[in-house]
Amino acid sequence: MKKKVLWKDSLQAITGSLGRFIAIFLLVMLGTFTLIGLKSSGPDMRQTAIEFYKKHSLADITVTSNYGLDNKDIHTIKTQKNIKRVDFGYYQDAKVKKSRTSLRVFSQTKNVSTYELIKGKRPTNKNEIAISYLLKNRYHIGQEITLENGQTLKSREFKVVGFVKSSEYMDKSNIGQTNIGTGQLDGIAITDKSAFKGNYTIARIIYNTTYNLNPYAKRYNELIDKYQDNLNKELNKNRKTKYQKYKANVEQAESQISQAKDQVNKLAQVSPEQAKVLQKEIDQKSKNVDKQKLLLDQTGYPKYTVNTRDSNPGYTIYRSNSERVDILSNVFPTILFAIAALVSLTTMTRFVDEERINIGTLKALGYSDIDVCQKFIMYSLISSGLGVVIGSSLGYLILPKIVFEAYAANSTLTNMTVLFSWKYLAIAVIIAIASTTLAALWVLKNNLKESPAQLLLPKPPKKGSKILLEKISPLWKRMNFTYKVTARNIFRYKSRMLMTIFGVAGCTGLLVMGLGIKDSLSGISQIQYTDIIKYDLVTLQHSNLTSRQKNNLDTELNKNKIKQYLDIHYENLTKKAGTDNAEQDISLIVPSSSKALTKFVKLENRQTGKKYTVTSDSVIISEKLATLLHAKKGSKIKLKDDNGKWHKLKVTGVTEMYIVMGKNAYKKAIKNNYRTNGQLVTLKENNKRDIQKLSENLMDTGALTTVLQNSNNQKTINNILGGLNKVIVILILIATILAIVVIYNLTNINVLERIRELSTIKVLGFFDKEVTMYIYRETILLSAIGILVGYIIGIWLHEFIITSLPPTNAMFDPSLRIGNFIISTLIPSIITIILAIIMHRKIKSVDMLESLKSVE
Repeated sequence: MKKKVLWKDSLQAITGSLGRFIAIFLLVMLGTFTLIGLKSSGPDMRQTAIEFYKKHSLADITVTSNYGLDNKDIHTIKTQKNIKRVDFGYYQDAKVKKSRTSLRVFSQTKNVSTYELIKGKRPTNKNEIAISYLLKNRYHIGQEITLENGQTLKSREFKVVGFVKSSEYMDKSNIGQTNIGTGQLDGIAITDKSAFKGNYTIARIIYNTTYNLNPYAKRYNELIDKYQDNLNKELNKNRKTKYQKYKANVEQAESQISQAKDQVNKLAQVSPEQAKVLQKEIDQKSKNVDKQKLLLDQTGYPKYTVNTRDSNPGYTIYRSNSERVDILSNVFPTILFAIAALVSLTTMTRFVDEERINIGTLKALGYSDIDVCQKFIMYSLISSGLGVVIGSSLGYLILPKIVFEAYAANSTLTNMTVLFSWKYLAIAVIIAIASTTLAALWVLKNNLKESPAQLLLPKPPKKGSKILLEKISPLWKRMNFTYKVTARNIFRYKSRMLMTIFGVAGCTGLLVMGLGIKDSLSGISQIQYTDIIKYDLVTLQHSNLTSRQKNNLDTELNKNKIKQYLDIHYENLTKKAGTDNAEQDISLIVPSSSKALTKFVKLENRQTGKKYTVTSDSVIISEKLATLLHAKKGSKIKLKDDNGKWHKLKVTGVTEMYIVMGKNAYKKAIKNNYRTNGQLVTLKENNKRDIQKLSENLMDTGALTTVLQNSNNQKTINNILGGLNKVIVILILIATILAIVVIYNLTNINVLERIRELSTIKVLGFFDKEVTMYIYRETILLSAIGILVGYIIGIWLHEFIITSLPPTNAMFDPSLRIGNFIISTLIPSIITIILAIIMHRKIKSVDMLESLKSVE
């Protein structure tokens, strides 16, 4: 019978204080949901990628060369240590006839960097082709297409037989650059190896020692860096022989033509007709030799490109996105769960205090201490247990999926892998039990020491005492009775005061951080590609242009649609930097005219507003790079060029974008004579259609290797920021829900704890509104203090997050807007006002006389 009474009493405790029960459940659920959800998101994203890479045996390293890969190169690659698998294949950039679509056509692979068949079938002969599934809205199975500019392709006519997904191209919008069409690739395609001719053009390598390693682990990157350096050194030994071989072939062809011309002269005297026929053949061969000579001049010295997975479009961005979630997961859940745990602790403490007389009754009836504890253990375990179960379920299954879909919107990865982590579930359970069950038992321990007779009496109210404010006589004397009571009560209940301030401050801080990040994201690409970068295109030229190519380019650059252009030297440099030691791609610009550069790029220090003038000795680096390298004015930094050579630069200034150097500084650092190899181009109308058309016209001049369009970079950044923006919106919603629960719970505790005090002043003649304001004035004041403290917390969190979240090719605006603070103030303020109305109705409905008689 005793046990039955205890169980009934325990269940009635839940139904009798359902609001408190739900509040604890929601607090624990929100904390668990955010902790497990965010902590799981990054690992889930990476595991999804790892399984995709494993399934398709993504190459650790790829090797290409501007001269192709001959037998000596193949031997060099095959004799490298620890190679598990190597695949030699072909690729060729080609344009689909009567369209602007440019494709990178690969030969099929068997067991390295394989392709996933989405629809149709794989190519089985030299006239069949499978196209990227991203282009299925442009083409259909069975369609015949003609490819242009495909010098190494045996055939031009292909039949589309399927659609595939590449394991090497994970970014939907950033496929890469090309030397045909508009300078931008639209997609990839695969065909049979028999469709190609000539030397292999790409090698894909998988190593034994890295095959079973986590590709995001430090050990993997260390090994791959080592293999990359070794392979680069070995292949570079072949450069001289390869160049001499191609040069000798051209010289031999020239010699044969010279000999043939002598034969024509002799034959002309004997048989003029035969001499004419032979001369035509010689003329054709001469044209071919001239083309080979031009190609040799413009291609330059043989160069090998040994790329790791970091050069895979989308690979680095996806990894960085998952690591940004890790950064958020280290900050947001910690603060949110701390608030939830502390408010839960306060709630359970108050619950035990309310049950004081019932505890005394049970003890008087002979129940043991364990029996008395049952109600509180059951109450806390059920409420917090439900919170953990539902919060962790949603955290494992829902939040990571939302985060994945937000970030993977521009990635080809699908079907997220869900990992289960006992570690974070255990942390959530421990925090939940500690802040509810253990908190209740700790308070119970003191109560159980008292005798039943003492427990049957209400707990005496805290004694009032003088507060610091009273010592400030001029101020204290001018305060009316109501405000004096409010001030005394605030300091009288110090624990509740601190809990209210901390709870509201934590919620406000999270709102300031979330809204601040959202503000920092908005319009970044617009600012970057309108205010700072004022050009639309960068053209990159072949070396040793023919007079015809140069004239064609000049004609196109001086057409009516182009507003202005500036000759520059453009070069890509790299440097591994940052916490993840990722390879940073750095664009170097050396203008032909420093004065004219101001029309194309705004060079200004963001923090000081100082405008820079590029002199011959200037080395102005981007703020992003300066942060990653811990550099400032006067610092020396080392950057690597495409040939693997390191160059030391002395920084003369820090601006928002790019590295800009003067001619003299370039000569000293790069050890090359200054030579322009491109232009910054600004259009009169920079709409997408005009940019595409102009890019195509410029590429048709034959003078360019590629055209870089700002719109592509802008699109990539927008996609990254769009994903991050969605995640931040979710976090803002969570912070808002937490604010509602926290403010409601603390206000409810305050009212219930002092219901006899409120009853007394109502009996003394106070009106309902005055009674409500008697207690709610404290809540408003403490909430206001909490909001102000929240500003400080939010500013600190925002500054910390904003330096860690941006992608490598962008920098967030670190400033906080006034609107952010207004909204962060309005949300808890509105919640407080709405709850005041609810509490007013609750206070009105309480029978004050019954409350005063409740302890008799």
